[in-house]
Amino acid sequence: MNQGSYRDSEAKTLAALSGAPQFNRWLAHTIRPHVGDRVLEIGCGIGNLTVALLPGVQRYIATDPNEEYLKQAADRVPGGSPVEFACCDLMRREDFAPFAGLIDTVLCVNVLEHLDGDGAGLANLFSFLGPGGRAIVLVPEGQSVFGSLDTALGHRRRYSEAGIKGKMEEVGFVVEHLIGFNRISRPAWWFCGKVLRQSSLGRLQMRIFDRMVWLGRRIDARRRWRPLSIIVIGSRR
Repeated sequence: MNQGSYRDSEAKTLAALSGAPQFNRWLAHTIRPHVGDRVLEIGCGIGNLTVALLPGVQRYIATDPNEEYLKQAADRVPGGSPVEFACCDLMRREDFAPFAGLIDTVLCVNVLEHLDGDGAGLANLFSFLGPGGRAIVLVPEGQSVFGSLDTALGHRRRYSEAGIKGKMEEVGFVVEHLIGFNRISRPAWWFCGKVLRQSSLGRLQMRIFDRMVWLGRRIDARRRWRPLSIIVIGSRR
């Protein structure tokens, strides 16, 4: 990955998302029915989703290849939470050897689109799970809205439902559910990335959006346009 402006844009966007608790809770609520008791999160960043998902799990292992992000995530987690942090890279299967057999759910949100070898990344996800284990994968949808925001964030691609489903099935997953998520944001993403050509999402933008999440949750599934993200639930049977 390009470590220059990409890292700056990523850090700004993660910080902006930390100020959008309603959005993070919306995502956590959407995937919660598929989350088991022992969770391994790939690419936790500064813990935006980690904090929202922690309640109710027995063990939570939050990983990221960026040690500074892990420190920030650890500072945000309430004391006594069943969480541990580890510096791990999805493309290095050996990084995850200490957790073999200890998890029933792998969570991979906004990670695959950054990888040159997303198929290898999915194969590693599959290897982390035992029989009956489940992977929850979220990726950006629709190459037609690929713009400056995607480029600045280090995205290699956006996905179609058929594309991500096929990639997961190729490595052995049985795809149980495909969930379109966050349709309400797609027009704004297109406008900011294609017209304004922004390189990051600002805190003010996210705060305004976060105040509208209550409405988005009510009308999201009724919108006719494509979602901004796809959530795939796959199991290892």
